[in-house]
Amino acid sequence: MNGYWHRYGQHYRTIAKLSGPIMVAQLGTIVTGFADTMMVGHYNTPSLAAGSLVTTVFNLVILLSLGFSYGITPLVGALASQGDNRKVGAMMRHVAAANVVFGLVLMLASGAFYFALGHLGQPVEIMPLVRPYYIIIWLSMIPVILTHIFRQSCDAVGDTQLGMWIFTAGNVLNIVGNYMLIFGKWGAPELGLAGAGWSTLAARCFMAVAYVAAMLLASRYKAYHEGIAQSRTSWHDIARVTRTSLPVALQMGLETGIFTFAMILVGWMGTKSMAAYQILLQVGTLGFMIYYAFGAGMAIKIAHYTGLGDKAAVRDAAHAGYRLTLAFTLLACVIFITTGRWIVAFFTADRAVIAIAVSMLVPLSLYQLGDATQVTYANALRGTGQVMSMLRVAVVAYLLIGLPVIPALAFLAGLGLAGVYYGFFVALLTAGILFCREFYRHLL
Repeated sequence: MNGYWHRYGQHYRTIAKLSGPIMVAQLGTIVTGFADTMMVGHYNTPSLAAGSLVTTVFNLVILLSLGFSYGITPLVGALASQGDNRKVGAMMRHVAAANVVFGLVLMLASGAFYFALGHLGQPVEIMPLVRPYYIIIWLSMIPVILTHIFRQSCDAVGDTQLGMWIFTAGNVLNIVGNYMLIFGKWGAPELGLAGAGWSTLAARCFMAVAYVAAMLLASRYKAYHEGIAQSRTSWHDIARVTRTSLPVALQMGLETGIFTFAMILVGWMGTKSMAAYQILLQVGTLGFMIYYAFGAGMAIKIAHYTGLGDKAAVRDAAHAGYRLTLAFTLLACVIFITTGRWIVAFFTADRAVIAIAVSMLVPLSLYQLGDATQVTYANALRGTGQVMSMLRVAVVAYLLIGLPVIPALAFLAGLGLAGVYYGFFVALLTAGILFCREFYRHLL
């Protein structure tokens, strides 16, 4: 036992230290998502269904942006481990430029998708609510993209505390704004679903501005200012960053894409199923955000060890990260199954929606196991910079397996919404196994 702790104890401590602030920030995001869904759900069921459609579409955009920003970790993290602040600053400038270009592409694509909303076969009664909410959330993507750039740059140099405080403040602002604008409290107009959108936009703008202020004024970042100011970014630099970042973005985009695809399928099942699906997404996020926090903390450590050329430490950090993740996976599953009915009832008073959501708690818990595995080893590969293998795995697991399996189980096998979640389990577990294989193959 002493030998085990001597080998892995340091990794448990450092991953937990790095992951803790990320987890607090992510839990704040979960609380905000819970509050959004609960307030909109109690406002009315059509608003909850409409919000579900828009949220699912923009989750794809957000995850593509986040995935592209994940390329910052191996590039900046490896330089930070070597202590060359000027090179770190120059790399921060290069990755920021590449992320802005990619963000503009996402804004154009998601803006064009607005005109396809009426052709997705969704319930007609929710479309007047969908369109204005879509436009507001589309505008909020600008501060989201900027926040991703700054957050990943800060995390890559080991400063995960800053994100915790900024996201906590932003989430509190969002919850207060939701209550005020959805229901028309404290003299504000009652805007319903659109009010949730305006509150989200304000909170995301606040977080972006807070990161800019911290990067400009905080003493620990002044060491990087010279490299940022004196370096010049060319299209060659942007292309170099893109080679690392784009495969991660596409991997996460393909993963999130199966959830967006599933949302369209669920829309064919009716407004009640759409509302239940939105609630289940929020509940499932409780697990995902914890896995994400451990994975992000582990990726930072692996990037640093990779920069030092220490493969043994890379392997041990991955082992420790996965064990921590599995422990919290089991805890999340127990919470879902034992308290799920109580949790679901917080989101809506619609008994039909509650019944559908509660019946999905076991399939929801099952897919957490696959999700935890794929999150851990995708982050392990990201930390080593082996991003092309991530993309290959994503194509197989999400596109070639997940995309046909989900509708086959939902409609051909007659499992309905349960089939969607069993399909998620198959796709995510396949991805986790393949990511794991690629990670250890790289270390040989």
